[in-house]
Amino acid sequence: MHITTLQSTQSLQVYVTAGTLLHLSVGQVVIRIPSSEVDAYAYTTQIYMPEGAVYAVERSGWIQISARRRSEILTQLPESTMAVRFWCALKNLTLRWWRRSWRRRVPG
Repeated sequence: MHITTLQSTQSLQVYVTAGTLLHLSVGQVVIRIPSSEVDAYAYTTQIYMPEGAVYAVERSGWIQISARRRSEILTQLPESTMAVRFWCALKNLTLRWWRRSWRRRVPG
């Protein structure tokens, strides 16, 4: 979990993954989500979040969060799936094997 504080009229552009929860504990914000059309620069969907609201991100991508007044947003990332844990474990195993084989080749 991560807490982000935005002052009044301050904006933040952030990349979020699907399933991320945004909890607004203090203040009011507007979340702008780009359209799924070709022109990804146009923020078409606007979600107004009052104090205490929770928003679940439906699809991964960039969003813009604009504070209407001082706000605190708690970001809760989704739990990793079995496939993600498998690929992380495989990556770590491969790196360990590569480091061990590299140490054997270095004279010293």
